[in-house]
Amino acid sequence: MVRRSTWIVLGIFALLVGFTLLYQRYQVNKTDITATATPTIPPEYLYSLGDTQLNDIKIADNTGKSIDLYRDPVSASWAIAGVPADQADTAQIDSVSTQLVSLQIEDTLTHTISLAAIGLETPAYTITLTTSAGSTMVTYVGIQTAIGSGYYVRNDSGKLLIVGKTAIDDIINLLQNPPLLLTATPEVTPTETIAPILPVGQETPTP
Repeated sequence: MVRRSTWIVLGIFALLVGFTLLYQRYQVNKTDITATATPTIPPEYLYSLGDTQLNDIKIADNTGKSIDLYRDPVSASWAIAGVPADQADTAQIDSVSTQLVSLQIEDTLTHTISLAAIGLETPAYTITLTTSAGSTMVTYVGIQTAIGSGYYVRNDSGKLLIVGKTAIDDIINLLQNPPLLLTATPEVTPTETIAPILPVGQETPTP
């Protein structure tokens, strides 16, 4: 005959097993609900280049000042139009081109808004990209957003967008500070003044 204490132990064990199964099922359901409620939205980029290489970057402001960065057709290294190739800071230009192709759209304006109100009636800057396939993409840059975290831009399809401030600042800064290598200043070696050798018996004239 099974003792009463044994039945009690078995009952407690059964309750624990049941609780464990219910808890595991609850966790699975909770994970499913969370995944359904917060789907992962892939980032949207200003430029969709895929594997296409960027060959030319031209940045201009509304005063007519511009800079043209291009890939040398022979070396495939970045260069600056009108500047000797060995003076271009190719690492900095590579960094800028990477920022451009990975520039994410923070928001898309869906309501009607005046272009003048966001600085796009007469854009402050124009960025023109040309790919190795020969396609050209133009982006117009307006004013900063009210909170200063981004810029209003318009792409060549006419969409009004907001993109990150830091990346745009780095790009348009090239107009004022072109990506040039620093030229080392040659060191001046001091020369020792040697007194003239006079014939024996001749004294150095006193001024």
